[in-house]
Amino acid sequence: MKVLHIDDNQNITNLISEMISSLGFEYCVTNDSKEGLERIKKEKFDRILLDMHMPTLSGIDVIETLERENILKDQKIVILSGFPFTYNQKEELLKKKGIHNCLKKPIEFDDLVYAIKN
Repeated sequence: MKVLHIDDNQNITNLISEMISSLGFEYCVTNDSKEGLERIKKEKFDRILLDMHMPTLSGIDVIETLERENILKDQKIVILSGFPFTYNQKEELLKKKGIHNCLKKPIEFDDLVYAIKN
């Protein structure tokens, strides 16, 4: 399984890298949301872990760009956020084809594994 993680916090990507790699998954990371968006357009990933709060392009900006370009529906994105979602916010995101789960940081390992595998 090939996983792309887009998150501006290198400490988080380093930690999750260890977790994901221990499962034998191919883990690709970028700490730059613009680069992450370009990788999504050019490569195929089984799952994408997407931070919501990043400088330059937020996770919402990435999602809206993918939606405008008719690419979102072909993705399997797991949203990661340090800020809690309201029930309605989460439901609105999950209605979008291509968004598969929303997890709040700090992320429990078992929840992350479940979100990636399902």
